[in-house]
Amino acid sequence: MLNERANASGPLTYELDGQHRQREAMKADLEEYKDDQQKGSIKPQKALWDARRVMGPNDIVLSDVGAHKMWIARHYHCHEPNTCLIPNGFCSMGFALPGAIAAALVYPDRKILGISGDAGFLMNVQEMETAKRLGVNLTMLVWEDNAYGLIAWKQTNEFGRHTDLAFSNPEWMGLAATFGWNGFRCENSADLQDVLRRSFATKGPSLVVIPIDYRENPKLTKKLDELTATI
Repeated sequence: MLNERANASGPLTYELDGQHRQREAMKADLEEYKDDQQKGSIKPQKALWDARRVMGPNDIVLSDVGAHKMWIARHYHCHEPNTCLIPNGFCSMGFALPGAIAAALVYPDRKILGISGDAGFLMNVQEMETAKRLGVNLTMLVWEDNAYGLIAWKQTNEFGRHTDLAFSNPEWMGLAATFGWNGFRCENSADLQDVLRRSFATKGPSLVVIPIDYRENPKLTKKLDELTATI
């Protein structure tokens, strides 16, 4: 019946200017920090831009749970189905490392990138031994903020402050060496893409640690609060 009525009304026309404008705005948002040169910490947008440049269309990203998940869901664009895995339902912290091991076993010919916060990574840090023992090729990219960043983000949005959520971390390169992993630390935005490429070019599991600039979190909250889409 819908087809009959559409045909009876004559040729259909579509106004797509709104969609084109929205698409261009989204593209500009993704590209805002693609050439960022910040030193000492790296913006989430830049980290994901560089990850997308390094990963091929069929390569797989696995997101842990934390503030980084909010950025990945918004800024990491997929080319093919099942190439960005995020445990939304139960929000399982610690998912990325064992998930990356499984993905590397199933798809040994693809690049496998797990992205985790420091808190989520330490919840399953013992699986570094599993990755080494199985000889899988993968990269774990850890966003270091020395805190439960997503909880701090949400509490600050709700109450204007947050509880004590800070903790200390291991010496990451020593941790990588202890488990027989390749270790890379990158603190400058301009170097990240090259570091990620080297991590994938090196045989075996690799740990890449970056100090993340979560000063961008409240800016994203403000942007989303103000966002209106007319499509």
